[in-house]
Amino acid sequence: MTAVYPPDHHLLRDLRFSFDHDADARRSRAWMPVVPELCTDLGHARAGALATLVDVIGGGLAASAAAPGWIATADLTLHLVGAARPGSVVEARAEVLRAGRTTVVIEVALVDEHERNIGTATMSFSVLPRRETNPEVDRVRDSPSTMATASSRLDRPLLDELGVRVRDAARGVIDVPVTDWSRNSMGAMQGGVVATVAEVAAETALRAATNEQLVVADLQVTYLGFGRVGPVRTAVDVLGSGAGHGSARVELVDAGAESRQMTVVHAVATRALT
Repeated sequence: MTAVYPPDHHLLRDLRFSFDHDADARRSRAWMPVVPELCTDLGHARAGALATLVDVIGGGLAASAAAPGWIATADLTLHLVGAARPGSVVEARAEVLRAGRTTVVIEVALVDEHERNIGTATMSFSVLPRRETNPEVDRVRDSPSTMATASSRLDRPLLDELGVRVRDAARGVIDVPVTDWSRNSMGAMQGGVVATVAEVAAETALRAATNEQLVVADLQVTYLGFGRVGPVRTAVDVLGSGAGHGSARVELVDAGAESRQMTVVHAVATRALT
């Protein structure tokens, strides 16, 4: 029986995404309203929140391109050049660059409602055999669609909703539980949430290293395995830092599954985006 995803109370509903798809399964657009709960303490949308938007629109487009097969995210790279602030709407414009027998590659441009460039991203996906539990991909072509319901919204900051707990700021060690609110269609921590966890770990360690309020502007995420049990735990190596910038390597493991390696992320942080 085909799974119903996402459930009524879920991250992907509460972020209030809306979507519009081209009939040829080569392009899609998505919109995310920026609310204070998605923002850093410097007042603009977190890289992880934008990575979640990218992951969702990219994953949906890749699944259509790979049909009748299914897909799993292999990697995601995000480069931010502008700030998305509360009250704005970020639009993600996704396009298939390659759709092969084993791999799908997607490029995503991020702009605000004034056509200002916010950033760009690329994703690659492995093509898998479809299982009965995989959700159906319903591409609504006549008008924009949304997964949000009338009650969907964030009632508290994203990091609080995720249950982020800082264990060692200098080493970037944080714990995040795997909950039904943040699971993907395969029962593991959703890919954008994984990127958010890595972003927070890098931000925490780089702020400790530089004593500056840096924010992550670049993420290079390589997905190696699922986080199904939790908590997901991070460790950060600060690769370099200077006045107003820093770079770090983040490793994520599923601490509840014998610390199985999940993801490796390289992150670059800078002063507040403009």
